[in-house]
Amino acid sequence: MQGDRRQIQTAVLSGADSEDPLMLPLEAIELDAFRRHHAHDTFWCGLLLGGCGLQLTTKLYTDRVCHFAHYPGPDGHPHLCGRRARGVNSADHLYVKSAAAAWLRSRDLQADFEFVQPEGAPIGSVVDIQFQHSGLRVHLDRAVEPAWDEVGREPVLGMSVPVDRDTLIDRWYVHRIQLNSEGTTRKVQIGTEAFSRETEWFALDDCEVTERGLTTPAVERIVKAHTTAPPRWPAAKTKKGPDVEARAQVLLRQLASARKVESVVVVNRVCRETGLTGASSATQAELADAVRDARQWLEGQADVRRELFARLDEAVTAQNAQQARVLLARANATAAHDRTEDEGRIADAAADFVAAQSRMKEAADAERAMEEAEEQMAELTARAAFEAVRRVLRDLRHRPRCGATCRERRCTARCSCSSKRRPRRARTSPRPSGRRSTAG
Repeated sequence: MQGDRRQIQTAVLSGADSEDPLMLPLEAIELDAFRRHHAHDTFWCGLLLGGCGLQLTTKLYTDRVCHFAHYPGPDGHPHLCGRRARGVNSADHLYVKSAAAAWLRSRDLQADFEFVQPEGAPIGSVVDIQFQHSGLRVHLDRAVEPAWDEVGREPVLGMSVPVDRDTLIDRWYVHRIQLNSEGTTRKVQIGTEAFSRETEWFALDDCEVTERGLTTPAVERIVKAHTTAPPRWPAAKTKKGPDVEARAQVLLRQLASARKVESVVVVNRVCRETGLTGASSATQAELADAVRDARQWLEGQADVRRELFARLDEAVTAQNAQQARVLLARANATAAHDRTEDEGRIADAAADFVAAQSRMKEAADAERAMEEAEEQMAELTARAAFEAVRRVLRDLRHRPRCGATCRERRCTARCSCSSKRRPRRARTSPRPSGRRSTAG
């Protein structure tokens, strides 16, 4: 196998089987802080990254980006690893699972996650999220074709996965996912794309899981736009009206679609339009059954709505920012229409509270960032002082010492011996020989 010289930017913590991803900073000054933070951690070329399962080390460079690297083999030669995905997005499937699991825990929901490899796709291309009665299949790349007709599993497309015009028209909307780098991690965003509309992006906290699957605040607007009748213009001639049976089937489909996306406004409107005359008895009976089920569903939705705003009011009163943010997102996604005065008051108070908490969090984050910057500056200053002292000590250590040359009075200019500072006095008389005279 030929050695792969692409730089490794992602790893997992603690072991080869770990699902805890991390991304290495690209700049040397950031890598110093990263090493201090993970001083007691180990980094691995994880099996769930398609790696070899061996331990990695960090490489610091000032003339190019920093990256992970394998330790050399026993023979001293570079280790050969067959890992195919090595860039900053090579651990996105692990980040998706981590973010989705935390998001579902905040809503007291459970799901099973699986990194499937249909059609021999590389690991990380597809992430399956299975709820109790439905599921999501997240396509992070184009390795696997989305299956739009599969029951109980809704596709969520990565940015590189195309969707054709007919699919957008037939389904009204599709969901997308993107991950953006923030420091040494990746943040998940969910987008809703519709035909002839710009994709709207939301944080996971703004999304909900309902009976139909994943829902964003844009879904209600898209559904309402599709089911709102266009303005009627006066016609010069009286045109023949649509067939009653065909109209009945259209209303039944609209009613089913509106219930699927939990659009209370559309369900109410369709129920008012089902009083058709001239339809067959079988069609009339089918409409009556559908309307009866829809009205029971509306009663249940009214109870859910009252409970939702009551819980939102309690969260604001208890100053529970996390719960208030989640409930407000749910209220905006499913109960943004025809609000009563009390509901409007509760929603406005919650919005103000959440905005205030966000500002406080931003201020705290800014203060913490400032403190970290000051600590880094102090450390850099201390390191510079240490280097200066070390240079002085090295110069002193390499300065020539007094030796034979000094005794021979041939000191060099850099010598620090005493003969350079204090000249030796000349003798005025010969030294005694030390022998006693034997004469008389």
